[in-house]
Amino acid sequence: MNRSLIFTIVCTVLTLALMLPGCTGTNPSISGANCMPCTILPANRLVYGFWPYWIHPDSYQPNWNCLDYVCYFALDANSNGTLNTDDIETEYYTVRDTAHSHKVNVPLAVTCFDQDTQDEILAYHGDELVNNIARKVQDLGADGVSIDFEDVRDTNSLIHSSNTILMQNFMMTLHDTLKNINRDYHISFCVLGNVEKVYQNSALSKYTDAVFLMGYEYHWSTSPETGAISPYNDPNQLDVDDSVDTLKKYYPPDKIILGLPFYGYDWPCSSGEPAARTEGEVAIVYMNSAIAKANIHGRLWDSDTHTPWYKYQSQSVWHQCWYDDEESLGLKFDYLISAQLAGPGFWALGYEGTDAAIWNVIKQKFSRR
Repeated sequence: MNRSLIFTIVCTVLTLALMLPGCTGTNPSISGANCMPCTILPANRLVYGFWPYWIHPDSYQPNWNCLDYVCYFALDANSNGTLNTDDIETEYYTVRDTAHSHKVNVPLAVTCFDQDTQDEILAYHGDELVNNIARKVQDLGADGVSIDFEDVRDTNSLIHSSNTILMQNFMMTLHDTLKNINRDYHISFCVLGNVEKVYQNSALSKYTDAVFLMGYEYHWSTSPETGAISPYNDPNQLDVDDSVDTLKKYYPPDKIILGLPFYGYDWPCSSGEPAARTEGEVAIVYMNSAIAKANIHGRLWDSDTHTPWYKYQSQSVWHQCWYDDEESLGLKFDYLISAQLAGPGFWALGYEGTDAAIWNVIKQKFSRR
C-alpha cells in the first residue's frame, strides 16, 4: 500500500471520528450520552493564577508556558475610593517583566473584604475607585484588573439600596473606563462558592471578561469540622460543580474560571475520623508540603469529595490535613473541560512549590505552547 493511500485513509478515519457525537472540540452543539468526550481542547481556554505579594520571584517560578494570566495580589481598596499600594514593591516589577517576556498578561487584584468599606465604596465612592484603578493599571504597566470583593451584603447598610444594582453600576463604569483606555485590558471579579446574591446577576456578564469562581474554602480555616477544601461531585454537600451550576444560570460557561487550591488546612481535631470537630489553631499547608507529609503519614482518599487527606497524632492530639493534589485537581480539570468552562485558575502561585508535578498535568490538559 503506497504512502499516499495510507495518508488518505488516516485522514478519513480522523475526520469521521471528529464527527462522532460527543466530540465537542469540533461542534459544541452535538453530544452523545453514550460517547466518550473528545479530548480536543478549544483554542480559547485560559489558565489564570494569583501571585501573592509575599511569594518572592527569586525563590519561585511557575511554568510560564502554561499560563495566560498572572494576577498580582493585591491592592486594597479604601472606603474613600483610594488604593493602598503598600504591597507593590520591586518584586511586582520582576513578576510583571518576567510574565511579559513569556507573553503572559498581568492584571492587578483589587481587594476589599470588609462589608462596611464595601458599602461605602458602592454607595458613594465607586467612581473614585474606578478612576484610581485606571490610573494604577496604566502607571504600573498592568494588563487589567480582578475585583475581589467577597461576602458583599445584599442590601447596602448606608443607603438601604440593593448592592446588586450598585455593584452592576460599579462594574459597568469600570468596564467602560478601562476598555476605553485599552480594549485588551482583562476585567474579572471573584465569587465565593456559595455565589453571593450580589453576583447572581446576568447583567454583570456584559461588563466582565471572566468570573473567577473561588472553588475552595468549602471548609475554611475556622470551620467547625474537618473536611475537603474543594469538594467535587459530592452528593452530601455544596461542592464546586454545584457552584458552577449556579453561576451558569447567570454567565456563559466560557466566562467562568474554576479557581482551585494549591493549599490545604491542618486542623487539630477530636478524632481521626472525617468530619471530626475542630479544636485549636489551624495551620495552612502549601500543596507541596501536604503531598510530602501525606507520604509520611499515609495518604487517604475521600470517595465522597474526591480529595486526599491524611491524619496523625501529635502530643496525643489528633490532626487532619485536607488538601488537593495531582489526582484531585486532575478530576476537576476534566470536569471543567467537559463543562466547557473558560479554564482553571489557582490560589495561589507559589503554594505548589518550584518544579511541581501539577504543571505536567496542566501542560497536558491546557497548554497551547
